[in-house]
Amino acid sequence: MPDNNFTTRTTKISLEKEGYLKIVMLPGVIIDAEDALDNMLVIKNLSAGKKLLKLVDGRGNWSITPEARKVTKKNFTNETTLARAYIVDSFLTKVMFNFMNSFGEKDVPIEFFNHEGEAVTWLLSLKK
Repeated sequence: MPDNNFTTRTTKISLEKEGYLKIVMLPGVIIDAEDALDNMLVIKNLSAGKKLLKLVDGRGNWSITPEARKVTKKNFTNETTLARAYIVDSFLTKVMFNFMNSFGEKDVPIEFFNHEGEAVTWLLSLKK
């Protein structure tokens, strides 16, 4: 059976049995463009060309360079993603991101949560 769990220098990435991709940022890391490409290759390998639901656990103290942000934005598209749920640290952060997100064009459904269980429930409600 193939391994569905990978750890890169900056991220833990797994394909969960319920069929969603879980991406957890490791504490204290700075994600650069090479890290972002490494993470994207793991995601591509796990997704096997299929559109997936994605859970991104962004809690904790980590950062991303502008170059890595460009790599990530280019690769997190509606061609590879059915929906994205983000877990963030605080209620205020969740409200702020959901508010800002309401003004932008959404190519896929996106929501922000404070608790993993709520995020997973929402993602699985969108499963096709």
